[in-house]
Amino acid sequence: MRSLVIFFFVLGVFTRIEAQENAVKDTEVKVDTFSVVSSYFQKLQRLVEQRDSMCATTIAPAPNAYFYQILSAPTLYSSPLHQMMSNTESVYMDKQLQTLYSINQMLAKLYARNPELVQQTEENIKSQGQFRDDINEKINAKDKLSEKVGEATLSPTIDENIQVVTRRPNFWKFSGNTSLQFSQSHFSANWHKGGEDNFAGNFYLTLNANYNNQRKFKWNNTFELQMGAQTAPSDNNRTFRPTANKIKYTTNIGYKAYKSLDYSMLVVMETQPLPNYYANTDNLQSKFFSPMTLSVGPGLAYSFQWGKKKRFTGNLNVAFVAYHLKYVGKDELVTKHGLPEGKHASHTFGPSATLNTTYKICNQVTWTSKIDWRSNYHYTRIDWYNQINFTVTKLISAMLIVNPILDDSSLKYRNENGKYIMLNENLSIGLNYSF
Repeated sequence: MRSLVIFFFVLGVFTRIEAQENAVKDTEVKVDTFSVVSSYFQKLQRLVEQRDSMCATTIAPAPNAYFYQILSAPTLYSSPLHQMMSNTESVYMDKQLQTLYSINQMLAKLYARNPELVQQTEENIKSQGQFRDDINEKINAKDKLSEKVGEATLSPTIDENIQVVTRRPNFWKFSGNTSLQFSQSHFSANWHKGGEDNFAGNFYLTLNANYNNQRKFKWNNTFELQMGAQTAPSDNNRTFRPTANKIKYTTNIGYKAYKSLDYSMLVVMETQPLPNYYANTDNLQSKFFSPMTLSVGPGLAYSFQWGKKKRFTGNLNVAFVAYHLKYVGKDELVTKHGLPEGKHASHTFGPSATLNTTYKICNQVTWTSKIDWRSNYHYTRIDWYNQINFTVTKLISAMLIVNPILDDSSLKYRNENGKYIMLNENLSIGLNYSF
């Protein structure tokens, strides 16, 4: 009796499918067994290709459980029958639903056209224990977590031998750079433009000690030493003459006023370490602390960083009223540096400003510029120091220095045309190390 019911049920499904196909087509199409089997394998091949394409898009492909219905023994499932009776169309965009609907359509055609191939029903498989329903039973916890923790203690156990040491953070930051540069020039005996052979070497040292408590107070210190000499074949009194010759110490105390603006106290001291003589004479031109300049002034300091990658950085310090001291310790050099005879120092007041910038053009080229301007309303001195470093390797670099100076504080610097501009330019290659 059960087999008779299944037969009439399948026959009804087949009639429904044939009626839908006849409504679409104008003429009735007769399908033989060969065409059904061919259509079945073509559909199966397309499903396999679709499965492979979906698995290829995932990192770790997992087996698709829907394919077991067509890859296992032919079985009468309820899902294809429900789908055909409810006339459900596979219009959804979900790939898994499309796959499920295609498999159901294929199984429905198999039931209608080749019912003799169906060997078992879904109820038979469930009775064998190969299927299980989801567990919907609510799990009630008998043990409460609060009762388990109630007996524990939250007091930490500390060893009596442990000693707690409190250390303040180190707000100091130290850095520096040292460079030893060399240059050489040669002129043949018949060189018509003049010149003499020379060999030059320059030593540069920069030390920085900066304090910043990340709140209000800053204290920046910079020490610069430049010493250099070159051979002087035309000077009969000496073999070498100094080129780079400067000691400069800068200290700036700042207290934060607003964002990048600080109240500041700037102190700048500058002199030369090596004695310098006029060519072919023993007349002294300058020496250590002859002269020495000192500038002290309260003002405002502004720090800035420009560019997308902050390649251009710098700080500007302006003192509206600063104290300027010029000291000459050697008696014979007093008048040569603009001081009255018999006096070793001059005291003046006036504005001053310093601008320090660093522009990292690229990873191999860096331009450092320092402008120092001071005045006492009677004279003006502008020292513009430019240094361009060309990095070849970590230790080898080339250096270009261009240092124009405008100074009308002494008659020594004035010529007949009243021009007070001096220029020093040096291009060299050597060793460079930063720390």
